[in-house]
Order: sequence, then C-alpha cells, then structure tokens
Amino acid sequence: MRQPLVYRALNSLPLAGFWRAARQFDASLHNPEAVQSELLLRLLRQNQSCGYGVQHRFATIRSVGEYQERVPIVSYDDISGWVERMKAGEGGVLTSEPLLMFEKSSGSVSAAKYVPYTRTLRAQFHAALGAWITDLYHSFPGLACGCAYWLVTPLSREQERTQGGTPVGFESDAEYFGPLHRWLLEKTLAVPAELASVPGFDNCVYLTLRFLLQARSLTFISVWNPSFLQILLKQLELHGERLVRDLLADKVGVGRALPPRITNLLKRDASQAGNLRAMLGRGRIEAEVLWPRLELISCWTSAASAAVKSEIQRGFPGVAIQGKGLLATEGVVSIPIERYKGCVAAVTSHFLEFLDLESGGCHLLSELERGAEYSVVLTTGGGFWRYQLGDRVRVTGFAERTPVLEFIGKDDCVSDLRGEKLNALFVAQVLEEFECCRSAAFAMVAPCDRGIPGYILFLESGHCETELASRLDEKMRANPHYAYCRRLGQLAVPRVFMIQQGAREAYLKHCEALGQRAGSVKMTALDKHSGWEEVFCGSYVDSDTAEVCA
Repeated sequence: MRQPLVYRALNSLPLAGFWRAARQFDASLHNPEAVQSELLLRLLRQNQSCGYGVQHRFATIRSVGEYQERVPIVSYDDISGWVERMKAGEGGVLTSEPLLMFEKSSGSVSAAKYVPYTRTLRAQFHAALGAWITDLYHSFPGLACGCAYWLVTPLSREQERTQGGTPVGFESDAEYFGPLHRWLLEKTLAVPAELASVPGFDNCVYLTLRFLLQARSLTFISVWNPSFLQILLKQLELHGERLVRDLLADKVGVGRALPPRITNLLKRDASQAGNLRAMLGRGRIEAEVLWPRLELISCWTSAASAAVKSEIQRGFPGVAIQGKGLLATEGVVSIPIERYKGCVAAVTSHFLEFLDLESGGCHLLSELERGAEYSVVLTTGGGFWRYQLGDRVRVTGFAERTPVLEFIGKDDCVSDLRGEKLNALFVAQVLEEFECCRSAAFAMVAPCDRGIPGYILFLESGHCETELASRLDEKMRANPHYAYCRRLGQLAVPRVFMIQQGAREAYLKHCEALGQRAGSVKMTALDKHSGWEEVFCGSYVDSDTAEVCA
C-alpha cells in the first residue's frame, strides 16, 4: 500500500494543471455576461464553415441577440439527421472540427443518443472539472493522501464504432480530461480503467469490489447514482466469502481470462481478508473498517437521488457526501463549489440559456432570478447549438454574480399513451404521498400497453398500503388530461407489481442493455417504456393469477 506522501506527490501534479482553469472560473463569476458572450462568438467563428453554420449564417452573427434570432432551439430529434451524417463519416456537419469519438446519452427516459465529442468540447469539460477538482482538494485536503475510485462507465460495454468508423464510448470517466491529466489521474486510481473491457456486468462488479478491498488507502469515491454504492455493498456481503478467498490467494475468480494489466495489479491482503471475514460473522459490512481513510463521496444527491443519500450516509458513517453538479453527456451545466454551498453554473464551459417553461421566455445566465425554475439550453463545442437538454434547474442563490443551480428533475419525461401527458415530476410528487413508496427500496410507474392501456406501479417495499392502486389512481387524476382519459375509459385503473428483491440491480442492467451507461443511469419515478414486468421478479398484488418470474 502506497504511503500518504507518495499519493500526495502523485495528486499534486494534475492539481497543478487544473490551477489555471480554476483561476479563470473564479474570475468569471464576477462578469458572467461578458464571459458568455465572448465564448459564444468564438464558437461561431470557429464553426462558421460547417454545414449547420452555413445554413444559419454563423459568419454574419455579431451578438448574442442575433444568435438567438437566427438559430432555433432544438431537441435531439430535430438534429438526429445531422448526427446520422456524422456517424456515417461525413465531416464538417455540426462542427468544423474533426471528431474524437461519440458518446451515448446517459438519459434514463429515452433511447440512447449519440453525442459527438471534439477537442473543444473536451476542453470545455476540462474547464469546469478543473475548477471543481481544485476546489474539492482545497476543501478536503485529506483526499490528496490516498487513492480514488472514479466509477468506470459503462461497465462491461463492448467496443463499438459507427458505420463511419468513429469510436463510441469512454473507457473511463478520466476520458473527460486530456491525455496528460488522464495519465496522471490513472496513477492514483483504486480500480483500473481496463476493467471496462471485462465482459459481463457481474464480473465487473466483482472485480470492482476486489480492487476496492485491496485499496485500504481509499480517500475519495466518485460515482453518479448513489444507489450504485448500495449495490456494491450488497454484492460485497453476497460474495464476501469468495472475496476473502481471493484476497488470501492473490487472485480473482471470475471464470475467464483477464487482461494482464488487471491481473498484475491484484495484491494479496490477508489483513483485509480477516476484516471482511469478521464482518460477515457479525452480519454487517463496516465500511469505516475496510476504508479508514475514506473522506468524501461524490454522487447525485438531488431530485430522485435525494432519498438515497441518507442510506449512503448510514452505509458510510462519518464520510462527507458532496452532491454532483449537473453534468450531462452533452455538456456540463454546473459544478459543486464548497464555499458557495451549492453547484455554480459552468460559466467558462458552454454558452448557457434558460427557458421559462411557463412564459416561454429564454433567459441568459445573467438574467436568472432567485427561486425561479428553468429548462437548460446548451451551445457546446461538440456541435450542439441551442440544444434543449431536458433538465430542469432552480436558482438557489448566487456565487458573486453567477447563479447557483439545483437540479430538480427531467422536464422531458412525459408518458402519453392516450393524451394523458403524465410528467415524471408530477408522478414523483404523487408517490411521495404514500408512505410505502417513500420508504421503498424502489418505486417507479411505467405504462402497460397490453389490452386497455394503463400504468403499473413497480414497488420493492416491506409493505403495501390498503387499496394502493385505487388511491394512486385518485391522486393521478389531479392531472386533468389523465382524469379525462380515465373517464372516457381510455386508460385502465393502475396496477401494483410487488418486486421480491433486487429491483435497482435489475433496472440498471436492463438500462445498460438498452444502450445507456450503467454507472450513470438515473432512477426515475416515471419510465416511458413498457415491459418492466418481464424485467423484475415479483407479482401483481391485485391478481389471483399473479405473473411471477422464475
């Protein structure tokens, strides 16, 4: 195990490289309008010759106002044809810059989308992440004295290329940084990036645990969904004896040959094996014993992930939890800055606009009001111009003159079987009214398109409230479109499907199979896809002929 001084030296090198990005970010907080205007005009000049730039006459745009008049706000569906041309290998489409790769969207409410990545887009991510990491290590100095676990995503994804030959997918979250910073960061990783190449989701989870157990100097964990940590702790208990044997034998048993880079990094740790065996005997996993230096966990803590935060705190007592900013596959909207007690808009990364969904007005970063809610619109160096991200934020305060933003949910998750227009935020509020849903390990509503269409509440909970289906129906009738469809008989009364166990693991695996990034799938109160009764193990509570999976 490396000593703290060694880790401090290794961590100091990338931190020195982030200093410039952090300084520029801090200075920009005082004058966001000027910084944003300069950023936008520079992007327009650089991309005036691409197909999209020629069509919208980028070369003649001289101000933010002209840009808003000339270029429409778009969804992914609006530009999917342009993206398909890029996937086919055509250059100069949405951006004049050559592509490095594509990444698939991590959204949980729609099919996978292909997001083009360029050097400029990566530099924009670097500008935000460099400022975040600099503040992180300044606010939590103990992080520099150990190794870190940055979730490798997606787990067990096969290498993919588009029909034009462009690679698809990051090997690890370190890919957000440039080659030098990535090389330096990988020297302090508890879990090697090569783990992503190992086939099989279960194998990847087991290997992750194996490496984490030998990383007793672990000081920092960065994941997206906090429920992924719950899965790891559960699997640690489930495979504990096997992990004890592997720790004693300096190996890992996954039933297949592993890349030499992975096997060469495996270390024998009899002391940690003894710790784990003792915990299994006591019937509980004690994270503070396995990782005594662990100081901070970075994960989602807002919207649907807020309920999981307290569970993570119980599983990792004494460890600080910092909520992530709004970082999407398409771009970064905000980053957590400790001294401002929240997530500050990424003023130096992309050109940001904000839609007021009630009035329809579009506002600049410098025009936002405290307490107001907005839908995010991005213009990035990857070729997404006035792209409506589908994420909703609330302004909670200001860092100097730059807004502090709280992510409150998706604004594009709407299920519409018969015109009912159910929104995920509305459904989340309905579920909050039921104690069995608030305390559940998993609660999600999804459509059923068999026979008379309707909705199913998938619930993993210790109990089910009396007449839950009819009471759920009553609460959902607060949506007038849903109430009208129910009155007309267009929608059936909701049903309740009780899940036996493992709902989060099953949800994560299924989303991965659909092409989403397993480590960053967001739990949602409403999923627009049907067929979940075939994914979860359980039965309907309102049927004598319950459908139970094997």
